[in-house]
Amino acid sequence: MNLQKLLQKKNVKINIIGDSIAAGGGSTGSYKTEQLIFEDTKPFFRRVAPNSWWGLLETYLKKQNDTLTILNNGCGGAYSYQIRNHLDEMISEEDDIVFILMGLNDRKRKDGMNELKENSERILDELISYGKTAIVLTPNPSVHSNEYYENRLYHTDEVVEILKKVAKSRSVRLIDTYQHILNYLRDHNQKIDDIIFNSDGVGDGLHPGDFVQKLMFEKIIDELDI
Repeated sequence: MNLQKLLQKKNVKINIIGDSIAAGGGSTGSYKTEQLIFEDTKPFFRRVAPNSWWGLLETYLKKQNDTLTILNNGCGGAYSYQIRNHLDEMISEEDDIVFILMGLNDRKRKDGMNELKENSERILDELISYGKTAIVLTPNPSVHSNEYYENRLYHTDEVVEILKKVAKSRSVRLIDTYQHILNYLRDHNQKIDDIIFNSDGVGDGLHPGDFVQKLMFEKIIDELDI
């Protein structure tokens, strides 16, 4: 079904899976709830984030279709292998569209990029086999100091390239929010440091504040033509 038509059908369900960037970490007004998504090496709880990219998307879409629902299963700190292993706990038979945004935590693992490739392939293969419309998102850039912590064995551009290649290999739509933000920085002669933090000081140089969240949201609705 055409994506635009799918989004207009009654009771369409969107699910978001991934890490803290998927969950909207860094945006103002976001908080962790007591709703457990899954437990692995630690419990992962659902986050509410009205000013995040997905919170803005939910508000935008519900104005067009008030029967639409978005469930966010982004898990702060989750590695791609954990998302793969617990996929059946994160998605449901009723899901129509699944957004996937993950990979930054895998930068801390010795074989992280190979793991990200294999786990992304397996997740997409499973979603496709379930008949879901899968959409892969790339993460935002982070500031230099965060990008080069000692535990960053790989870098965000490597994560992005793997996600792009895997999405292409599975003929799955990819929305490159990473490149969109880089283009914005180039066009405005700015660095990521200039826009990633919230005006009230919230932020660690990795999790995007409200301005970058809005850039991500705008890229998504532009790419999806909705």
